[in-house]
Amino acid sequence: MGKQIREIAELDIQKENKKLWTAVNDGQMIRPVVIARDYPVLLLMEGPDAIRPTIEDPYFRQREMEMLLTIYEWNHLRGDRVVEPYLNVPIIAEDSNVGLRMSSYPAQWTMDPEELHRAYAFERVLWNEEDVSAKIKWPKVVYRREETMERYEQMCEIMEGIIQVKLFGIQNFRFAMFDDIFAWTTIDQGMTDLVMNPEYLHLAAERYAECFIHRARQYEALGLISSNNSNTYIGNGGYGYCSDLPSPTQSGIGGRLEGNWGVAQDQIFTSVSPEMTKEFAFEHERAWTDLYPRIYYGCCERLDHKIAELGTFPNLKKISVSPFSNCEAAMEKMGKRYIVSFKAHNTFINLNPCGYELLTEELKKVCRLAKKYGSSVEIIMKSIIDLNHEPQRLCEWCRLASEIVKSY
Repeated sequence: MGKQIREIAELDIQKENKKLWTAVNDGQMIRPVVIARDYPVLLLMEGPDAIRPTIEDPYFRQREMEMLLTIYEWNHLRGDRVVEPYLNVPIIAEDSNVGLRMSSYPAQWTMDPEELHRAYAFERVLWNEEDVSAKIKWPKVVYRREETMERYEQMCEIMEGIIQVKLFGIQNFRFAMFDDIFAWTTIDQGMTDLVMNPEYLHLAAERYAECFIHRARQYEALGLISSNNSNTYIGNGGYGYCSDLPSPTQSGIGGRLEGNWGVAQDQIFTSVSPEMTKEFAFEHERAWTDLYPRIYYGCCERLDHKIAELGTFPNLKKISVSPFSNCEAAMEKMGKRYIVSFKAHNTFINLNPCGYELLTEELKKVCRLAKKYGSSVEIIMKSIIDLNHEPQRLCEWCRLASEIVKSY
């Protein structure tokens, strides 16, 4: 597998695809770029080319899964994918985070079908201002260097003469302030507190930002930051290649927050007014976003009516345009100033029969609007939880999308 990945990475098309991503992220788009991401590998484990891991050791099974997925994606879900000529060995660290349960749990590597569709109940843990300082705790990060280097040396020995191995630290810090705070207050109470108890929420937001900045600075001080000016997904968008950030270090770690993209989102504020979103979210998120020279904002929330308020962030470069947004309204306001991270309707891919006509119409529309408003655009198919046992649906979307953007 290491040999296959190296051979793929040495293809000339890798340079061409990097150029396309860099042009989009520099605001000088050649054409829209396309990629599919965030699908549980369980959905790809059907058919003759299915992903089938064989290693029993838990650690090396995970590395095997990652390599199998890299090869599968290149062969079947290519789009404008980039494969780099090295393998990553993740650093091992103990991270207390803020001591409370976060609002989301990725299930990419689960082998349990029930896990993909599991519901979660959230119990209220923040009741008052005293709880904010007592329960949102200062994070502590401890680098387990000896264990990390043992894994690194094992992989280097296995891959000697085949493909380069690098250490892999933290490239993106998830920062979803009110998605988390409302998970700790419950949504009903949190929405009520926006009106009835605003000072309490301002205090919680300030504490959240301080704790997350403290956590990120610990990773940086320990030398555990990796560059995301690479084939790393930036937040909920595409790759981070651009011309104004430092290149990745030779070892893979030792980068700086000031040399990376930063990300933020607040999906739970989709139905909150632009004015209140700015007051409660954007104003408090500014302390976090000021750490970075480039910011990507958003996920699935509607943001087309909040573009002006997002101007709070002077280093904002890219905004998510989700299926819940009015695409043309968003792109008209964003123009050439911000990069459009367009999210395709993942529900269309799950219809019976599959909604290929709807998907095609959607792709053509966003390309048409990109020309109309001079926008730089990435097109992302993501957050898929079901393909009706037909992984070829995702393959076909990648083929369709590539065909349409290449005729841009």
